Amino acid sequence: MSKQVGTKKKIYWLADVVKKYLVLFSLLSTLLALPIGFYFSKIIASNKHLISNVILMLAFLTIYPSMIQLKMEGLLRSMRKVKAILLSLVYVFIVSPLFAYLIAPTLGNPYIGIGYFVSNVVPASSASIGYVLIAGGSIELATILAVLTLIISIPLIPAFISIYSSSISVPVPMKPIMSSLIEVLVLPLILGQLTRYMLVKVKGSSYVDKTIKPHISLATMLSMLVLIFVLVLNQSTTIINKPILALIIIAYQSIIIVFLLVVSMLVSKTLRISYEDHQALAMISITKNQSVAAAIATAALGPQSALAPALIPIIQPILITAYINIEDKVKKFLSS
Repeated sequence: MSKQVGTKKKIYWLADVVKKYLVLFSLLSTLLALPIGFYFSKIIASNKHLISNVILMLAFLTIYPSMIQLKMEGLLRSMRKVKAILLSLVYVFIVSPLFAYLIAPTLGNPYIGIGYFVSNVVPASSASIGYVLIAGGSIELATILAVLTLIISIPLIPAFISIYSSSISVPVPMKPIMSSLIEVLVLPLILGQLTRYMLVKVKGSSYVDKTIKPHISLATMLSMLVLIFVLVLNQSTTIINKPILALIIIAYQSIIIVFLLVVSMLVSKTLRISYEDHQALAMISITKNQSVAAAIATAALGPQSALAPALIPIIQPILITAYINIEDKVKKFLSS
């Protein structure tokens, strides 16, 4: 019994450490992958299919645990915050795709551009609810938004990609995109909710939401770090040979994130949305699940398209963490 308690404490501690230093670990994963990927570039180039399958597997392993934590029970009873829900849908499915649509063609290579576009039309992961929790936002609203944007994105992502690829005259096969969406969104959602249902039935909701939460969070974060490593490994030659392009992608995404954060604050203030609801709205609407983007890019669009999904996880958590650190100023602004 004492051994089990000791193991549990170690997992709790490890989950806290990884969560606290996730940005640093992401940077280390990137810095480690760059020289290794560059040195073994010929081996990587000759094993594209294998790497593509590894990325899909890691994307699934990143997304599946978070789907277990997604509370869909009582969802319909929680749909009363119509104003916030509609705003989130506008940010996720109109504003972000529009910005990406305008920016992506400036990246030069059309496939890198498509990858950047895809990175901005995917929904947030349920792991983004963790940001909401840290910021003192409404978990109830965050859960509704995470579920809704996830479900709506399944038919919209292929439609958005089709519109963008047609505008730049680059043919994109829809079948692999649909297959990758099923593999990394639909399947994890179904299996995650089935797992949650069975665990809640046998162990109770507190077991899922509290007892094993650190285990699930740790599994998600570790899978994500390995995924970042493999993505950067796969793109290391491009990043090293074209560092300016990599910096431009990071700069573009930084501009989009900061712009949306500022706009969401102004809109929330104008519409008198509470601080708690605003934080849920901002975190779920602005953060993007790059595991899904990476899986789609790698499986359907080619390896070059995975450059943006490899780089965005470096900057996204840094900016969101910085935003969370000014929560007192955000509260003051919204209440003034």
